[in-house]
Amino acid sequence: MTDIHPYKDQIFKMWDFIKRFLEARENGFFLEAINLAYILMEIELRLLLYNKVDKKGKPIPTRLIDEQKFLMELANLAKKRYCIDNVLWEKIKEFNDTRKKAVHGLAQGKISYEELEEQVQRYGKIAFEIQSRWLYNAWS
Repeated sequence: MTDIHPYKDQIFKMWDFIKRFLEARENGFFLEAINLAYILMEIELRLLLYNKVDKKGKPIPTRLIDEQKFLMELANLAKKRYCIDNVLWEKIKEFNDTRKKAVHGLAQGKISYEELEEQVQRYGKIAFEIQSRWLYNAWS
């Protein structure tokens, strides 16, 4: 028997991650929240890529999607396959750059906790843009 959706496990986990993200954000655990945001964006980009077809009307191969191991690899593939535009790609890149600075540089003063909070607050807007695209494709 084949799976209904190759990313069904990630879809089920996504709801737990969303809950944890919201709890972390509401309780001021911004380092945790930004890492959960990263995971959610990866899941959402995989869903977007899976639900999209190329210019010839063929689905993007799951194997190709699975080969992308990091957020920006997924974003680059989504941009290359016309799933996202340059504006959304830039937002994802900015988020990822800030997340990397936060994870690796918060203790070194390369980013302030206030900047981290600002990025966490912006996550929802970026995620909504990705979600709206894969949900639209899934239902159209």
